[in-house]
Amino acid sequence: MEKGIAKMMSDTVRLASSDFSAEKLGPKLLITGGVHGDEFEPMQAIRKLIERFGQGSLKLTRGRLTMVPVVNEAAFRRGHRTADDDRDLARTCPGRDDGSVTEQVAAALSRLIQSNDYYIDLHTGGTEFSVLPLTGYTLHQDNDVLEKQRAMAVAFNLPIVWGTAGNLDGRSLSVARDANVPAIYAEYLGGARCCEHGVAALVEGCLNIMMHLNMLDG
Repeated sequence: MEKGIAKMMSDTVRLASSDFSAEKLGPKLLITGGVHGDEFEPMQAIRKLIERFGQGSLKLTRGRLTMVPVVNEAAFRRGHRTADDDRDLARTCPGRDDGSVTEQVAAALSRLIQSNDYYIDLHTGGTEFSVLPLTGYTLHQDNDVLEKQRAMAVAFNLPIVWGTAGNLDGRSLSVARDANVPAIYAEYLGGARCCEHGVAALVEGCLNIMMHLNMLDG
């Protein structure tokens, strides 16, 4: 396994990602957290995955894995859902390179999604809300993409599987939809906490997807 640190750059924004590749070709999977700056379990879960792959306790058998613990760094620095421009990143995609900070992050995130084969976006209810653990996907018009998303959502293994309207724009999953990249999102509680069982469930779910895609043995 080769380890590298990649930087996906727009004109003014870079998304810090950790990349891991197997010797055998296979799927390219992207996992992101911190689309909102106050959703802490996803950030910690991805950091734990990065640590385990970096130390060699986990090793890909096929494909390439890209992980971004904190997409919206400007919002995270505020400890807030949004950056200073008060735009919701999850309603701003695909963004623009000459726009506000959130629009620029959205543009960088959109390019990263489009360059991968599968996508997992991890969320919580942030500091104000708590969301029952679930995985969701868009009701895609392409039946092949739809079935891949459903299978991923089930494999993640949270109590609720949720299919959402396919015509919702501005989201990371709408970028994936338009690029025909099978994608799911996960929600796990929130409420201004970073609960250990939530972190563990998100780590396990991501590993389940990697095994489902034959990127890991198991």
